[in-house]
Amino acid sequence: MKALLSKKINISGAVQGVGFRPFVYKIAQELNLFGEVFNNSAGVVILLQCTQIQLDKFLSFLNNNAPELSNIVDISIEDDYLHDKIYKDFSIGKSSKGKVSAVVLPDACICKDCIEDITNESNRRYGYAFTNCTNCGPRFSIVKEIPYDRKSTSMSIFPMCSQCEKEYQDPADRRFHAQPNACPVCGPQLQLTDATGNDIATSDIIAKTAALLKQGKIIAIKGIGGFHLACLGSIESAVTALRERKHRKHKPFALMARDIPMVKEYCLMSEQEECLLVDRASPIVLLTKANDLLPVQVAPNQKSLGFMLPYSPLHYLLLQHLNEPLVLTSGNRSHHPQIVDNQHALNELDKIADYFLMHNRDIVNRVDDSVVQYAAEAPRVIRRARGYAPTSLPLPRGFEGCTGLLAVGAELKNTFCLFTESQAILSQHIGDLKTLESYQDFQNNIDLYQQLYDTTIKYLACDFHPDYLSSKYADNYAQTNSIKLTKVQHHHAHIAACLFEYGRSLDDDKVLGVIWDGMGLGADQCLWGGEFLLADYLEFNRIAQFEYVPLLGGDRAASEPWRMAYAYFKQHKLSIDSWFSGKPIEAFDALLASSMPLSYTSSVGRLFDAVAYILGICKQQINYEAQAAIELESLANECTQTENLQAYEFEMKLISGRYTICTAKLWLAILEDLNNNVKYADVAYKFHLSLAKLLLKSTLQLKQEYDFNTVVLSGGVFNNKLLLGLIQELFCKMTSIKILIPSKIPLGDGGISLGQSAVCAAREKKYGK
Repeated sequence: MKALLSKKINISGAVQGVGFRPFVYKIAQELNLFGEVFNNSAGVVILLQCTQIQLDKFLSFLNNNAPELSNIVDISIEDDYLHDKIYKDFSIGKSSKGKVSAVVLPDACICKDCIEDITNESNRRYGYAFTNCTNCGPRFSIVKEIPYDRKSTSMSIFPMCSQCEKEYQDPADRRFHAQPNACPVCGPQLQLTDATGNDIATSDIIAKTAALLKQGKIIAIKGIGGFHLACLGSIESAVTALRERKHRKHKPFALMARDIPMVKEYCLMSEQEECLLVDRASPIVLLTKANDLLPVQVAPNQKSLGFMLPYSPLHYLLLQHLNEPLVLTSGNRSHHPQIVDNQHALNELDKIADYFLMHNRDIVNRVDDSVVQYAAEAPRVIRRARGYAPTSLPLPRGFEGCTGLLAVGAELKNTFCLFTESQAILSQHIGDLKTLESYQDFQNNIDLYQQLYDTTIKYLACDFHPDYLSSKYADNYAQTNSIKLTKVQHHHAHIAACLFEYGRSLDDDKVLGVIWDGMGLGADQCLWGGEFLLADYLEFNRIAQFEYVPLLGGDRAASEPWRMAYAYFKQHKLSIDSWFSGKPIEAFDALLASSMPLSYTSSVGRLFDAVAYILGICKQQINYEAQAAIELESLANECTQTENLQAYEFEMKLISGRYTICTAKLWLAILEDLNNNVKYADVAYKFHLSLAKLLLKSTLQLKQEYDFNTVVLSGGVFNNKLLLGLIQELFCKMTSIKILIPSKIPLGDGGISLGQSAVCAAREKKYGK
């Protein structure tokens, strides 16, 4: 008889809550292996007694046939010298605790098998809105701690019935150790109430909800990660009422359609976009409108719509009753976090929603819907939340050993990032921190992640801007706990985040980072936003920039585009004519002529605002972030004769050893086109084309003087699909320079925390010891 080996196999990655242990159990049964498998705080542990031939076959199965939702990051094998037990079979053991490095999985959309269950009249889960298995269902939204076991989730208050318990204990069943496993007998239940919380009598809550939606009612629906406000997208009066009640004038609403054919009734869709829609993350996907069948109030002044498919059994069952898409927007008051608690929803949304569709499974962790688009030949995450977060990123070479590093991100579109021993965990989208509720949510989530990953904060990183609430939090935390705080310049963090996503090692060569966004505080105390930085993880050198322009009215310049337009007109001595009729320009003339200190910006985002205003967009003010730029892109997409249009010119001047991009020629050419009655759509397109060509020309010019082979593009301006596509096309045709564009992390400020943590870790590794 061949001697048996005794091995301990440690597996890290996304291996808990995905049916990994029963998968291992089945392999062991097939290969007649002895031992056990169990979860611990680092992942999955397999104790194995087998021959070398059996071990080789076992490892081959592990690597090539793992469960769909799993992701193996590392497999380590050690001789189990301390283990003297003799196994006579193979079993699934109890979870053990230890040093935490396991991955907390994102929530996954309902799988095909569970759809079959809830639509099969003979199945005991027919019509049950909380059906799930190891291949789908809530994960992060219900977990309190790891290892991921039922007692550590909000399902702990629902004891399983005998049938569910039998499934849960059977390794051959797809619900084996599915922690949220439940059925109508023992699991969570739905509740339908009016706006005062009184129950609505009905024998079929979901059918009744659908009937109310068809009557034009607005319903607050508790989903997986929070409440949504819903109405039927085809009923204009309902959509208008929702806007009025929520005080959301123009920002587009998201839509949920029953299936892909329904989406295609309203939007054009590529094969890649369809793949994004049906992905297990089930995000909102931005698609080009095919027609105007839906009321304009769904997405005012937009040529695109944001669609998602039903990702929970509740949504799936509800959409089966509807032949038109639902408007589905976050259930909150404007600028506040999405509501997750039933009573809080009744208290806060009673003036918005007519009815409430709720359930009694607690949402532990708030998770908004993710937003993505397909642009420049790749998916681009705009908001990283449900379905994606908190999936971790592996540490590139050189970043080992910075466990306990916390980076707190920006003030808008906030996320934070936590380093553990083997991974960088980027939080879900938190949002804007300017309200008390959002700021408290930010703090609570940081506490939660420390608890989940059993991590003590040893290093801190924040934005260079001292007035960001995230920076103030970090500063206070650092002082209170005597921890070193690293302040990272905003645009440097954008570059570092992209490098980290692409796995660039700590000592890789410098890149040219082209960062165009709204505004971030620069090293000279001006507000940057149109930058060309020669950078690596450790440092950067600003080698080119857009010209500085005064921010007339300070922060108000970001919400009233006419102020930026007037600043450009005055800077380049352009004829005012009637462009600013009714605006208080005399006060600004006096301000500009005085010696009063002004704030200055190089922001490309503010340049977009100014051009948008001149083309009749947002003549008074914007009602949501980047509205002017988004509507300008939409206008440019109306251009039909793109091949005959010539780009406008910019001028690059060498000032004090740095190139400065001047917009005087651009403005003169735009005004000349408008005087010649060139279509606004053509002018908007030419503006986008001009920026794309400027970026290429500037890169080639800088390449002659500086040593780089890679260009990083990042910053919120590059969420512009048209602009990004033009740049990608030009670079592919004209140069072999490699372009890196964030894909898994947001181009905007949602990726800042990852970059902050990368810069902080790099400096600690280089200079800290």
